[in-house]
Amino acid sequence: MWRDVRGWGVAAVLMALGAVAGASGVGAAEPAAPGGALVVASGEINGTAYLEAGAVCRLADRAAAGPGAGCLVQPTAGSAVDVALLHSGAAQLAVVQSRTLAEAFSGQGPFAATGAMPELRALFSLHGEPVAVLLAANSKIKRPADLKGKRLNLGKPGSYQRSMADALLAAEGIRMEDLTSSLEMEPPRMVKALCDGQIDAAVITGLSPLADVQTALDDCDASLLPLRDAAITAFLNSHPAYVPLTLHADDYQGLDADVPSFGLRAVLATTTRLPDAEAYRIVKAVMGDTAALRSLHPLLRRLDRKDMAGQGLAVPPHDGALRYYKEKGLP
Repeated sequence: MWRDVRGWGVAAVLMALGAVAGASGVGAAEPAAPGGALVVASGEINGTAYLEAGAVCRLADRAAAGPGAGCLVQPTAGSAVDVALLHSGAAQLAVVQSRTLAEAFSGQGPFAATGAMPELRALFSLHGEPVAVLLAANSKIKRPADLKGKRLNLGKPGSYQRSMADALLAAEGIRMEDLTSSLEMEPPRMVKALCDGQIDAAVITGLSPLADVQTALDDCDASLLPLRDAAITAFLNSHPAYVPLTLHADDYQGLDADVPSFGLRAVLATTTRLPDAEAYRIVKAVMGDTAALRSLHPLLRRLDRKDMAGQGLAVPPHDGALRYYKEKGLP
């Protein structure tokens, strides 16, 4: 599950960028020479991005150009550091959350003080993390707009959970004052409060299947709210870092049908400094063998080329990636 870079605050993002700049000189480093090793910044070693970076490296190494070629996974403190490493040239690739990538590209949110990074590019997207809204048993909430006037748990300020709850409310045009109460409980306490009838609904986020969702389904006959209506569709159309996702019935005991949702994706990002031929080689190596990619980790089992080329890229695709997309008729 991602930690929200927005929770770092401007000072922490500046510190991350400054530390990398001091070590390597922002803008001074060049990507690895042809045949040299690629460095993939990957977030924390126990995180999903690290696993995905390893899978990408394994497939890219199979298609390596020569004896000196290789792909090295570099663990980091998270997406803000990953972006800093790309910006400095200390890493050639990074697995970055789609919203963080969009904000760094445009110089918005926590990157407002550092300025835009227009050199950022996308190769393809990877796993997604959906929003789940748990409803109490026998709830009369049938659509997202019905959350107005209810007791809703949003999560701790500065958390990824809270940022996605805020996105849901923004999409529906629901203000904090429109809720009967807005609570800030963390997931384990939140599930108990839902089962005890203290709240009407709760927002939860992360990599599906979500253990707390299963607990609520098992313990108190909770249900999941479908998150797909005209307001959410309009929000997704105007915020390309957010994508439609699904909570799959076969991931949860007691869930009879898939539940539509939305969320963010991980993106394999790079910069315009990566040569087109190298970008093309990496994209072809990974997207050309999606069966092998899906087999490397359960996290990747639902990936397909269409979504990888069309969902959550958030910044312009690299020209080398576009070459592969066009060859395969991908969006």
